[in-house]
Amino acid sequence: MKMIGALLCFAVLLSACEPAKQFLQLLGLTKVEIPHAAPEDVKKETELASQTPDPSEKAASIAKENSELLAEIYKVVFNQDEIDDKLDFGSLAHSLNQGASLEGIYRGLVMGSRYRALESKSQGASPAELKVFAEEMAELQGSMRNPSVFSSTEAKKAPSIEYPDGSSPIPTSEAGSQTLTKKKDHAEVVSDLLRTFIGASLFTLKRVLGEEALKKFDEDKNDPGNLAQWYARTVVRLSGSHVDFGLELRNRADFDFHFKFAQKIAGDRVKWEVLNRYHRYLNAVSKLR
Repeated sequence: MKMIGALLCFAVLLSACEPAKQFLQLLGLTKVEIPHAAPEDVKKETELASQTPDPSEKAASIAKENSELLAEIYKVVFNQDEIDDKLDFGSLAHSLNQGASLEGIYRGLVMGSRYRALESKSQGASPAELKVFAEEMAELQGSMRNPSVFSSTEAKKAPSIEYPDGSSPIPTSEAGSQTLTKKKDHAEVVSDLLRTFIGASLFTLKRVLGEEALKKFDEDKNDPGNLAQWYARTVVRLSGSHVDFGLELRNRADFDFHFKFAQKIAGDRVKWEVLNRYHRYLNAVSKLR
């Protein structure tokens, strides 16, 4: 007690000095103050820090999302469960992280040598696969101003030019450059497609349907409202196929939800949402062989 009293007396003698204040703080006899910032300033700084994302964390999040999306593209396009070419996958993932488009990546894959080999070596599509293709192509072309006309030769020919980086567009074939001179009804288009594509492989059917879908997007690129309506109608119709399209939200038969999605999300992602559904639908039918 005598020692504490002496210390207190010493503190009083030095009360006018800053060291005395620090001394009292060490004894726990006074509160520590923060002289450099008012409470409201600290609160503002804390809120600002919590709202400002760490650039490295944001980049890592984007890279993770791109990797997951690319994995889906690989599995759906090649109709496989695992990714067997890790080196190629890593290169394309890097391209996505650097700003490459999903459409460019997709085009590169279906124009690549591996996909060409699958087209040429696979057996002809089953009647069920061919029917789904013809029905979907007829629906798609019914919404287009300039649908393609396919000759039996061009329809089954795998692409002969490879664009490994996915940056070049698919060359316009003779079949794709023709236009319909007379509008046919749905049943006539389906019948013509069945005759034209008989003997084509599942991979050819998926590629051709994907190409026509991208042509549809190009046709309506200046009319986003019409494109969003077509997208929503297509998604709702395909939800009736009872095929799992990979996410619960994709399987919803809700026109308004999908219409708003197409208006808010990037156009490149909307393209993949359509391509994903076409590929998954035909893949699902192929598993019923």
